[in-house]
Amino acid sequence: MNLPSPSSPSTDEVTAVPAGRPRSARIATRIIFGVVGLFLLAQPFLWFWDSPFGPALPNMIIESMAIAGFVLLALWAFVWSGWSGRCRAGIAVGIVAVIGIAIAAIQKVEVDGDFGLIIHYRWEPTADERLAAHRAAAVADTSEVVAKDALPAATAEDMLAYRGVRRDGLVIGPPIRTAWDQPPTALWSHPIGGGYASMALVADRLVTIEQREKNEAIVCYQASTGQELWSHSYPAYFSALGGPGPRATPTIDGNLVFSQGAEGEFVCLELATGKVRWSHNLMKQFGVPNSTWGFTSSPLVVENRVIANAGGIEGDGLVAYDRVTGDRLWQGAGLSAKSAAPPTPTTSAAPTATEPSADEDHPPPAPGTTSLTGYCSPTWETIQGVPQILNFDGAALRGHDIATGQTLWSFPYRNGPAVNVAQPIVFEDGRIFVSASYDVGSAMVQVARDGEQWSVKRLWKSEKLRCKFTSPVLFEGHLYGLDEGIMVCLDPQTGERLWKAGRYRHGQLLLTNGILLVQTEDGRIVFIRPNPEKLDELGSFAALSDNDKTWNPPVLVRGRLYVRNHRDVACFEIADKTAAP
Repeated sequence: MNLPSPSSPSTDEVTAVPAGRPRSARIATRIIFGVVGLFLLAQPFLWFWDSPFGPALPNMIIESMAIAGFVLLALWAFVWSGWSGRCRAGIAVGIVAVIGIAIAAIQKVEVDGDFGLIIHYRWEPTADERLAAHRAAAVADTSEVVAKDALPAATAEDMLAYRGVRRDGLVIGPPIRTAWDQPPTALWSHPIGGGYASMALVADRLVTIEQREKNEAIVCYQASTGQELWSHSYPAYFSALGGPGPRATPTIDGNLVFSQGAEGEFVCLELATGKVRWSHNLMKQFGVPNSTWGFTSSPLVVENRVIANAGGIEGDGLVAYDRVTGDRLWQGAGLSAKSAAPPTPTTSAAPTATEPSADEDHPPPAPGTTSLTGYCSPTWETIQGVPQILNFDGAALRGHDIATGQTLWSFPYRNGPAVNVAQPIVFEDGRIFVSASYDVGSAMVQVARDGEQWSVKRLWKSEKLRCKFTSPVLFEGHLYGLDEGIMVCLDPQTGERLWKAGRYRHGQLLLTNGILLVQTEDGRIVFIRPNPEKLDELGSFAALSDNDKTWNPPVLVRGRLYVRNHRDVACFEIADKTAAP
């Protein structure tokens, strides 16, 4: 019997492996494992990369690498590994099982402000289920409270609108406690509908807007107890990458509430009862598209007018209505091309409506067009001695005449996705500070006036403060804001960054009695003493769940702090009872 020698493989052994397969497998293995290795080596760099777009870009790259790495390794296992068919079948079964378990277990996946993943599981009640259960259990007779038409007059301590009457985040009220060995117990808390609006508060009435299944709901709560007093709902459902729900904070003026929904529903109601006085749909009335993340500007009330930001594909889309009747008084130049001719300009202090107030059904905008409303809210300012409406939309910073809506001056300021969120800060000498994210940064502009002629020039530009979701505040000559989630102190004279510290992610800021109150994205409340030399944290406590994105600006009235996110609302007593008033 002749046996093959060990150095001479048999013919059968040679033909068992197809020609060329080992070489291609080796090449594929080197490429795939080289790419996956590069992915792993890149992680430390990405974690510490100070991206011009903040942590969002590194997070998206890391998540994309994880998916690509998994696909490449699975492809190698099935095609080039050389493993047996039984082994590959086992891997396939395992992958299918893992995917099946994930689908069965995960209710939905949300993203936070930096594109981090927030996972909700199927065994958890949904937000709608939690809210429905709470409302069913909290049924009470509120007719006696609602029937009281006479409401106390607003005081300087009330917060009647987004970030206060001037929308500058400055709060008048008693001193607050800043050191917390034990966190305060909520006076009340309960589920709330979705959305990212803040709250408006006067006396014992707290008004906000929220998503309830397929409806938007303007809701009034009793501020002292959290009891729902009334609600007004209408069909509207808007959902963007950040989640569903309305974004714009209602405004209280006397016995009226003005609210703007995420799809342009502009409503006036009675504060006492929730009865509708009038309403318009801005998208239908002007034939304008929605913005990427929905209508977000809060209404502004000036004398007999209520101002809304309807946007438009070029911006400059303010519109004024009579606050009592809802009649349209004027509209910005950015809306004229999409609607009926605007009223004849007038210098009257109280112009009369020259257009029909009923909504016109204009043709829908072309697919793919986006409104440049921006995500700020108009304010009432005096600049160079002239009272005017200041609006920072997605395209520019502008000053408008209150009687006609005419643009007095403008300063172009836009990033790629037209996301201007931070409220401008106006200085007494006509300087205005603006800030935006997406690799744009901050600027100080000087607005000047010579007779009837206006001019604007940029004094400096800085990439050291890029406000993405948060509006900065001014205290004792220094600016404090969140640069892509990290606290920064900026010198407004030069744009120089004095320090950068403290990771609060995309939270919100209020300033009261020389204390900076920071609501972090993960639901903590942090108290900071503004200091141009360093970050000076005084204390903190957890107010809302750290497994949700807390983007809604808080409200502080008479020492009580009201916080909410897209799932819960709560009230805390944080007044310092030992401090002198």
